[in-house]
Amino acid sequence: MMLLSALLGPAKAPVATAEAVQSAGGIYNIVAAAEISEDAAKTAELVAVAITAASTDAEGKFSDAQPQMIPLEPTQRCLVCLSDFERADVARKLATCHHLFHRECIDQWLTTGRNSCPLCRTQGVGEVEEEK
Repeated sequence: MMLLSALLGPAKAPVATAEAVQSAGGIYNIVAAAEISEDAAKTAELVAVAITAASTDAEGKFSDAQPQMIPLEPTQRCLVCLSDFERADVARKLATCHHLFHRECIDQWLTTGRNSCPLCRTQGVGEVEEEK
């Protein structure tokens, strides 16, 4: 049985820890493009705007620093739940492959399903080193 176990590998696919997912970052707010700028409104209806420490000040208000923005295609959707992105949704972009999903969907996928991108199967989030 030990030989068979060694050949087949683990019974359950490796999953990410909640700490690894939280520390991965890549959180975006989905907003209407018209709220951001007129240029963005010409090309896309919705835009994903990065939430970073640099883009907010101490009071939680947006600062003058320009956050990263991703224009969303009208047909772009979360490929975990298959729902379209809507205004006020919160999304997560995976750092390795840059695919965008609803935060709740991808967090559950990574912590209970498998630590890989549902679209391209690259590693979802890195391992968090535990200090001893």
